[in-house]
Amino acid sequence: MDKGIYHIDSIQPDLSPRREILEKIPEISKTIKMYDIDSAFICGLLERFRPKKILEVGVFGGGTTAVILQCMKDLGEPFEMYSVDVAKHEHVDFTFEVGYMAEQAAKLLEVSDYHLYKGKYLPQLMDQIGGGIDFLILDTVHILPGEILDFLVAYPYLTNGAVVCLHDIRQNHVANPDSRRIATNALFNSVAAEKYIFSDPTRTPDYPNTGAFVVNEDTSRYINNVFGILTLSWSSFLDEEVMSLYKSFLRKHYTVESVWIFEHALALNLESKMRKDRQIRRSPLKWIANKLSKILS
Repeated sequence: MDKGIYHIDSIQPDLSPRREILEKIPEISKTIKMYDIDSAFICGLLERFRPKKILEVGVFGGGTTAVILQCMKDLGEPFEMYSVDVAKHEHVDFTFEVGYMAEQAAKLLEVSDYHLYKGKYLPQLMDQIGGGIDFLILDTVHILPGEILDFLVAYPYLTNGAVVCLHDIRQNHVANPDSRRIATNALFNSVAAEKYIFSDPTRTPDYPNTGAFVVNEDTSRYINNVFGILTLSWSSFLDEEVMSLYKSFLRKHYTVESVWIFEHALALNLESKMRKDRQIRRSPLKWIANKLSKILS
C-alpha cells in the first residue's frame, strides 16, 4: 500500500458515544469544543484502530475527553489515557479547573487508568507517561510553534502505526480568517504518513476541521519536513525557561540535522520578534494603525 495515500471517507463516523455521555452528564455539552461530526470522526478512528494507550494534549474542560472515555468504554477493551494541558483553569471561565468534566466522566464510567496533568508542559511528562502511545490527539493553540513542538516531543514515544488526530485544520478559514492559526493544518499536510480525512456535510466547502494520520517508516525518514514548519513565522513565544525544556528534549531525541533546523528556526523567529518589538517602541501609534489597517482591509 502507498504509505502516503489519502483515505477519504473511509472512517465510519460514530456519534453514539457523544450522545451516551451527554445523557449521563448533560452539563458536559458546554465543555465539548468540537462539533458533532468531529467527535463522531474521532470515535470512528478509535473504533477502527482500537488503541491501548491514548495521549491527549489540550483538554479545556474535558468534554471531548469524556466522549473518548465513553467510546473506549463501549469497546470493552483495556486501555489507558493521559491528558495534558499547560493551564490549570479554563481560559473561558477561571472558576473551573481544566479537565473537570473528564474526571467526572472517568469516575462515572469507572475508568481506573485515566490520568490528568494540569499546569505542565509535555517535555516535563513524557518519561513519566512512557512509550507505547498508539493514539495521539493534538488540540491546543493552533498558532506556531504550538502543536508542531508538541508533536515532535510526543513522536519518539509513539508506536509505528500510531494514529495522530488533529483538530481545527481549517480554522484559519473560519469566520474572520486568521492566517496565523495554521499549526495543525501545516502538520497534517507536511508529515509523511497515511492520512485520513472526511467530507463534512455541515461545512461549505465540505473540507473538514478534523483530520488524522497514521505514523509509518516514512514519518521518521522525513521528520525534518515537520521541523521545517518551524522556520515559518511564529505567533507566540514560550518563556526562556520553558523553551529550554523543549530544546533539551529535542537535542536528546533527534539528530544533529534536526536540531540544527530547530535552532535556526528559533533564531530566525527571535530576530523577527526583536525587530517587531523595536518598531513598537519607536512608533507605537504607527504600529497600531498598521495592524488595524490589515485587520480592516
